[in-house]
Amino acid sequence: MDSARTNTGDDERFHCVMATPIGSLRIVASGSAVTGIYHENHDPCPAQSLLGLPINVLRTPERGGACRTATDGMYGPTHTTFELLDAATREIDGYFEGSRRAFDIPIEPRGTPFQRQVWAALVQIPYGEKRSYRDVAAALGNASMGRAIGAAVRANPLSIVIPGHRVVSSAGAVVGYSAGTDAKMALLEREEHFASSSAR
Repeated sequence: MDSARTNTGDDERFHCVMATPIGSLRIVASGSAVTGIYHENHDPCPAQSLLGLPINVLRTPERGGACRTATDGMYGPTHTTFELLDAATREIDGYFEGSRRAFDIPIEPRGTPFQRQVWAALVQIPYGEKRSYRDVAAALGNASMGRAIGAAVRANPLSIVIPGHRVVSSAGAVVGYSAGTDAKMALLEREEHFASSSAR
């Protein structure tokens, strides 16, 4: 995970909401990194403490980027946090448009050492491809820990950017996704479409 950070400071969190073809996403930033990307019906539902304060990320043709915030708290986000959330929405828009296959935004997934190891392995799964839980386990040196891999994938706090949707069952079935299997299938089909289109 080239863009991942190891700092786990207790910076105040802020989140914005963006619309996508598979429903709304809540993007969370803390300090100078994105710490969460959650679906509107995310399961398990993230605690409010993980989301922080809501802000609006607005764009205008004149500014070409983020230009105004609104928070429910006393303190607003820093310029860095604001620009980071704007960059994240731009990159995710690019992903859904088919023009982006990897992400450059700095991320800071917070979890156990094992979870972070699994999430780093997920980032290595190529765009438009799938791997089984057993494949991921084997890549980490123990093909028998598929169930533990599944639990770590389920706990992934950065949907899409850390592509847990690319992990399927050993039989190739689309199972177990934080936004449901329909959303997971939609993401896989979108990637396969754009990957095959560019290969022609």
